Amino acid sequence: MGDGNLSFIIPKGLSSYKTDADLAAEELFKLYPDPLLRFASACCVIFMLIGIPGNIISIIALAKCKKVRNATAIFIINLSCSDLLFCCFVLPLAASTFWNKSWRHGIILCHMFPFARYALVAVSLFSVLSITINRYILISHPRQYVKIYTKRNLCLMIASLWLFSFGALIPTCLGVWGRFSLDTVTGSCTIIPDENGNSPKKFLFIIAFMLPSLAIILCYARIWWIVRKTNRLTRRPTHIASTEMKRFNMSTATIVTRSQDQKRPKSSFPCSCFIQTPAELSSSSDSCSPDPESRHSTPEAAVRALGVEPKNYRKSFIATMKWSTAQKPQLPSKRDKKLLTMIVAIMVGFCVCHLPITLTKTIFLEIRPHPIPNIIGYVLIYFTTCVNPVIYVVMSSEYRQAYKNLMKCGR
Repeated sequence: MGDGNLSFIIPKGLSSYKTDADLAAEELFKLYPDPLLRFASACCVIFMLIGIPGNIISIIALAKCKKVRNATAIFIINLSCSDLLFCCFVLPLAASTFWNKSWRHGIILCHMFPFARYALVAVSLFSVLSITINRYILISHPRQYVKIYTKRNLCLMIASLWLFSFGALIPTCLGVWGRFSLDTVTGSCTIIPDENGNSPKKFLFIIAFMLPSLAIILCYARIWWIVRKTNRLTRRPTHIASTEMKRFNMSTATIVTRSQDQKRPKSSFPCSCFIQTPAELSSSSDSCSPDPESRHSTPEAAVRALGVEPKNYRKSFIATMKWSTAQKPQLPSKRDKKLLTMIVAIMVGFCVCHLPITLTKTIFLEIRPHPIPNIIGYVLIYFTTCVNPVIYVVMSSEYRQAYKNLMKCGR
């Protein structure tokens, strides 16, 4: 309450509205152009028509296809579930509010609308973050991958995403830190300051955008660096690769002797898992098998087959990469470009969809109406509900095959 301008614009709480009719009588978007509001309402309807069937198909296709049933698929299914709920509950109410320039859905839904909107957006953000971390661990720490992403841990991760996203808003539901009500400035039922002038809104927007965006940039930058380094190693001269191969053979022979293994596998560390795009990795990370004759589908499984893990796993892996690809590079420039395209698409899509509304809610402070930035922020954050399946599913060849299999079964 220290800021006079801020205290002047604090909206009324829901308790000040005696009936649903009193709430519906509040005029919203007073200074907003009608074409802008019609555009926003049409976007909500379009996103709903695309997002509902798109997310349902993604969930069914990934759940039915055993070939892509891995940790990343679980997170993508979770992402699709949150986006589906958002499309079914939030978008229809938002479209109606933009079109009618008033809230006509009652006091109870005005309390539930911001709770569901903020929580489901948080679930989507943390699901995207979980996918990014999953890809990073697979590439950078393959030995720890199977230890971290067990069935039990995956269930705990998914449950934690939902509990944390909804639980963080419980203080606001109780009116302890902000409260839910109708805000005539932003034209929506949202989080407003409580009687003491406190609101978690700015904090939530900063945390929800800054932490995931920073983690996504760092993790994908690291993935890109590792793949590029592997690419350079595969193009080393043959005599260098031969020297490294001899060193690796000696170290492998020592391991085999210690473990008293009578049969040495043809290729201890499959390299195809490490030269795919993130989308392709997401479909084959847990079950990629580079050689039909080999039974070791992951690097960590191959290491266990030797009986004892080598002390320096990374150097051994790099040596094998040089040896197995010295004659013919395994990472052509076309796939290299595809990897870069995927990483750029993920980071640009995330920033474009979440940065505008973050700037609107934190810098402009909602002290006075900003029609165009406010509407653009809403439209872009709603756009994520139908663009996520495109980025994480359609751009993957394995997931596209899952779609095709689902369609064939339907016919």
